[in-house]
Amino acid sequence: MSPNCRFFIFFGLLSMVTIGCTQHDRPELASVSGTVTLDGQPLERAAVLFRPSEGRASRGFTDAEGRFELIYLRDIQGATLGNHQVSITTRTEMNPEERVPEKYNVRTTLTREVAEKHNEFEFSLESN
Repeated sequence: MSPNCRFFIFFGLLSMVTIGCTQHDRPELASVSGTVTLDGQPLERAAVLFRPSEGRASRGFTDAEGRFELIYLRDIQGATLGNHQVSITTRTEMNPEERVPEKYNVRTTLTREVAEKHNEFEFSLESN
């Protein structure tokens, strides 16, 4: 087999692998951001998890102002379209203290619908 032939075979195989790993393998996503407060105050360092009925969940973390943006995978922002169960927690391996009541995480009652385009959600949590 000539070197040119090997090059074209290698390039063809590489092209097929690259095409197989495109955004077409992902479900349709929409950007999601918002704010979380607890008893009227911004909730800092909370994990916000949007879990669809099927597929990968999206996660974000609140900043000092309680703002978050969801990440679907690594550097891909957004969440899948449709209904999501939402959990908000402050518990981590480094900080086992939970500041958010179970009704917002372990026994969450929160849901949101992610629609096409940008979605902005506000979560006003109460400690009671």
